[in-house]
Amino acid sequence: MGPVVSPVPQSSVVVDVGGTQTRLALAQGDRLVGEVVRFATPSRRDRQELSLADARDGLLDRVAEEADRLHRAAGPVGRRDLGVAFGAVVGADGVIRDASVLWRAQSAGFDLRAALRSRLPWARVTVLNDVAAAAWHYRSLGRFALVTVSTGVAVKIFDDRLVGVDKVLADPAGLGGEIGHVPVEPTLLDTVPGGPAGAARLGRAAAAGDRAAQDRLADWDLPWCDCGAVADLCAYSSGPAVVRAAIRRARRDGAEFAGSRLHRLVDGDPARIDARALADAARDDDPFVLAVVRAATRHLAVAVLQVCAQLGLRVVVVVGGFAHGMGAPWFAALRGWLTELYVDAGWFQGWPVADRDGLLHVPDDAEHATLAGMAGYLAARGTQAREVVKPVGEARLVLTVRPWPRCGREQLLLRPRYAGFCGTDLQILRGERGLEPGVLGHECVAEVVEVGADVSGPLPGDLVTLNPNHPGDDYLKLGHNVPGVFRDVIVSDLGALAQGQVVGLPPGCGPEWVLLEPLAAVLRAHRALAGDWAGRDVLVLGAGVLALLHVAVARARGARTVTVAARSDRRLQVALRRGLPTPDAVLPLGPGLAAGVRSATAGRGAELAVIAVAGAAGPAAAELVWPALADGAGLHLFGGFHAGRPVRIGGLTLDPGPLRASAGFRVVDNPAGGRCTVVGTRGGRGIDFAAARDLLTGGDSDEGTPAEDGGSGIRITAGPAPLDLTPLVSHLVSLPALPAVATELLDHGTVAGTSALRVVVDFRLDGTVVAPAFSEPGRRGSP
Repeated sequence: MGPVVSPVPQSSVVVDVGGTQTRLALAQGDRLVGEVVRFATPSRRDRQELSLADARDGLLDRVAEEADRLHRAAGPVGRRDLGVAFGAVVGADGVIRDASVLWRAQSAGFDLRAALRSRLPWARVTVLNDVAAAAWHYRSLGRFALVTVSTGVAVKIFDDRLVGVDKVLADPAGLGGEIGHVPVEPTLLDTVPGGPAGAARLGRAAAAGDRAAQDRLADWDLPWCDCGAVADLCAYSSGPAVVRAAIRRARRDGAEFAGSRLHRLVDGDPARIDARALADAARDDDPFVLAVVRAATRHLAVAVLQVCAQLGLRVVVVVGGFAHGMGAPWFAALRGWLTELYVDAGWFQGWPVADRDGLLHVPDDAEHATLAGMAGYLAARGTQAREVVKPVGEARLVLTVRPWPRCGREQLLLRPRYAGFCGTDLQILRGERGLEPGVLGHECVAEVVEVGADVSGPLPGDLVTLNPNHPGDDYLKLGHNVPGVFRDVIVSDLGALAQGQVVGLPPGCGPEWVLLEPLAAVLRAHRALAGDWAGRDVLVLGAGVLALLHVAVARARGARTVTVAARSDRRLQVALRRGLPTPDAVLPLGPGLAAGVRSATAGRGAELAVIAVAGAAGPAAAELVWPALADGAGLHLFGGFHAGRPVRIGGLTLDPGPLRASAGFRVVDNPAGGRCTVVGTRGGRGIDFAAARDLLTGGDSDEGTPAEDGGSGIRITAGPAPLDLTPLVSHLVSLPALPAVATELLDHGTVAGTSALRVVVDFRLDGTVVAPAFSEPGRRGSP
């Protein structure tokens, strides 16, 4: 691959939800463009009668309204990123852990991303904590702490040396840095009756609006936090806490307050003190307010020095509406404490004066840092391509990122929309096959996103699938021994185009179209067995997706009877519930198979049979099938056979590997009497992909004469109704969910505790999503 380049920057809508104000803007790449929309964040701080649900809905409805307006004004282009920087403790999954500083209630478990998705169908929603988002705006500083002082206090550590977009230090859920909710004066809690537990009870009551609890804590000069804690960092240093401290001091020290500039600004009423009044008085050097500010910044200075010493940091960026609203007097107080508390030892030993003075970085663009940082994060993520990798020798998958590749002159870049996770992927994952492709997967629907200068034919926006089988090398296969499709971008080339491995698809293909590749393999197998299936008695061994495809095609071709035999009761029940096959056409795969088939075919036996079982169960299934076959029958060894594991046919030993690789056949004596033609193929050819496409669209395909197999040409007529494969798709999952889904399939054979047929990765899904697919037979297209 060539050097790394960014794909064409896409516009996005970015949102900054703060405790006081919410902002929205349109971004082009990492730049904000056009207007910044502002509105007051619905808050219960000043409106106690406002319910939590009303506050949440009021905020999200307004965000959705303004975001939709910006989206439409930018020119709708289908889906667009919506990046939300949220002023609360929120995970990377968009689920809130604690929004006390925003709504005066934790609101734990509320799925913010899902709530916005439901309001904005066009949006690919990404949620970050607001401090983490702001840190991205200052990434040029390299490695630093970003501290926000606003409605709350928090810190995030940004390290530009880290790989990909995981540059903010956090746990796997994206959490960390919530230093505001850690007690900084724990010894004071011992002075409260009941100790820390008693203080916690009073703190929760105070946060809930209990005036008696607030007054009792004020009597002990103990500050409380909106989260319900007492004497934590937020209780001393956040904007609301400083306002409360000023009110307490004004009431306690009436004479001093009476002579202050603040007293004149609020007409002598302590209850009217707010952040704006404090800022105005501080700018006039009001000693009363400066004393409040100095007290409020002391614990913050200690926290800053501790973070720097613990993590080896030399730069601390301070943002936040309250800190910057207070301005120079507030930063002077913080710098004063840093100077007083600095100790020339440990991490700080030998620091020159310039380094000490440069520790605190006060940006002049802090107001829009969170919006711009969110844009920067989305832009950086756009230069990365996710892929799910199987580590060599391990039965697990890992989500990783790599740089987005550059498209060479003879290359084309494909972005998967859907990718199927099949039984072969499970076998490779288990180690049943000695294959190590790195990236698994070979069934896909993909969009052409870039075409090299020397490539003609496909255009950006076209939908394609890939034939994973190389026509000249049966052992060179996509997702088997070369990287597969479980990734954000696939690099193909002129060679694949010339060999017919890039297959065009009609617009609007849904998840069921990942089955085009296995359907093509089924059609090739059917060509090898017989040119005409109409009026024939067919037996299919197996109940997996491939077996059910054989059933569907045999019916479409007018078979007289189609009987299914399977051991997997669980899978079979799923298939029956989805209408494939019908209950009267099902037999157990066991000793009574032959009698059941004879009964279903009026004694004739199966004229055409396909063994499409899982794993290495093919030879055992073959032992059961012989008595069920009619004289002169054809038998296809489609699935359940591994190279080097022979099939015994009476006294004859047959290796299915070379037979399938060469698309060969062999006429043998049926151990139960008569003759049988044993056939093998592997994968599909271009002719089969064309026929499969016609079956799914309801068109006709004249296949001609397949020289590669030496058989006669056949014509498929699907009729007025296209072949409906949606019942075969049981689950849609996001790419990040695939590793856990694969593990569950390996361990239990289920997805989210339910039996599965074809699991499809839907690359449109954000976050970790596992969902049932089409709930009713007959539903078509994308959900």
